[in-house]
Amino acid sequence: MLRVSLVSASACLLAACGGQEDAAPGMDHGGSHDMSGQVMDAAATDSVAPLPDDGVVPDIEVSGSWMRPHPQGRDVTAAYFTARLASGAADRLLAARIDGAERVELHGHTMDPETGMMQMRPIGPQDLLAGGSLNFAPGGHHLMVFGLAPVAEGDSVDGVLVFERAGEVPVQFAVRSTAAE
Repeated sequence: MLRVSLVSASACLLAACGGQEDAAPGMDHGGSHDMSGQVMDAAATDSVAPLPDDGVVPDIEVSGSWMRPHPQGRDVTAAYFTARLASGAADRLLAARIDGAERVELHGHTMDPETGMMQMRPIGPQDLLAGGSLNFAPGGHHLMVFGLAPVAEGDSVDGVLVFERAGEVPVQFAVRSTAAE
């Protein structure tokens, strides 16, 4: 019976980040929550070495940005995007803000070593290297958006991605139930 409960709980957690609803009621997202709207845990950013300065301010291209409509009765949703360097050698995503949201956190999935269950947790800064991309997608890294007034299919919401070297990159998130084909 305990094994069935653990399997069910694990399935619920995985569905919470990758299914139709990214945040289940009462789900523990763990970690500390910065009410400023940016994910900048001092300990996390202090332990990350600054990127080398190659003399080129990176140009970041963001595509495929979208956000799920709010699950009925909740003020938490998830947003996704892909970012790549159009120029420059490297940059680092530090935080995100979305207009009207109380806070936005960079989130990912981690395995709890004690229970063996996948959990959603805030993650630290994410490096973006030339030739690579940052893919924030259902079931993987994503932006957890807290305290935003309900949004519905067809709406759009403005925000910014905050990078170490490129600074603030404006993004418009289309609200829809699934990623664009």
